[in-house]
Amino acid sequence: MIATVIVSASFAMTSQAQAASPCPAGFRLAKARSALGNTSANTAAKCVPIKPKDRPRGRSNDGGKKPEPVVFKPDPYEYAYTYSCPGGNAGNLVPGQITGESCEQATAACAEEGDGAQPELRVYRRLRTGGPWEFTGVSCGPRDLPPGAQPPPAIPTQGQIIEAFRSLPFAKPTVNIQPEGDVTLVNLPTYFEAQWPSRGLGPGDISPKVQLLSWSIEFRIDPAAYNYDFGDGASSGRTNDLGGPYPEGKIQHSYEEPSEAAVKVDAELTGSYRVNGGANWIPLGGVADLQDEPVVTLQIREAKARLYGSQ
Repeated sequence: MIATVIVSASFAMTSQAQAASPCPAGFRLAKARSALGNTSANTAAKCVPIKPKDRPRGRSNDGGKKPEPVVFKPDPYEYAYTYSCPGGNAGNLVPGQITGESCEQATAACAEEGDGAQPELRVYRRLRTGGPWEFTGVSCGPRDLPPGAQPPPAIPTQGQIIEAFRSLPFAKPTVNIQPEGDVTLVNLPTYFEAQWPSRGLGPGDISPKVQLLSWSIEFRIDPAAYNYDFGDGASSGRTNDLGGPYPEGKIQHSYEEPSEAAVKVDAELTGSYRVNGGANWIPLGGVADLQDEPVVTLQIREAKARLYGSQ
């Protein structure tokens, strides 16, 4: 049997001959050569894959011209930003910067973003060679900026602001109880009041400044809710009532059995914040649920009546 070896055909064919080839794209027609090195009309031809070295230089795989290199042209515009707040600050635009201060309106405009929300920005542009600024649209933070626009300084997200609030050194309220002395009687209405110590941040306080990316933030602390645990399985439920002493206080409870009760109040705080010392206080939109509030041990005793004979 005579062994055959496939050899490459000369690549001198014209583009017209390539188009008439019975082979599919990426293949070429090659004739078989006998072991003696000769060919004949009766020698079978085969379609064989085109190797990289077989491709004509200076042309693409499909016979077309080389692709032109992509040339990136710089954006002819420069961009500036303000917050989407009443009045804005479009008269003092600075390229690449955000002028003015944020506000509740700008925050609410992008609230659907959840914890990733950033204030809505008004976007302006002008030619780098000069000229007037023109308004181009709005963007939630840098999300919807025009392609090629210089991004503004990084702005914290709503989630980052809430997390910074929760990390503040808060005070923890204790419970003041009447009757005084942490002793009460069975079936006697007992009054409870949450009291905040002076050490740590509590309702009405303003926090030190917290730096978050390009923002310097101050928080104003407000109460969100209280839940008084009376220590006998009962509680007040979530309320915004601070409680109070006898007789005006509205947080009251009567114990049915003599016992010892561990009483505490679970507190939640919320608040608002302002940016870079501005005048606008923006609602926080989140709470800090305090943990490990102090426990007061209350003695519940039973009063017994006695009759004494006269002497």
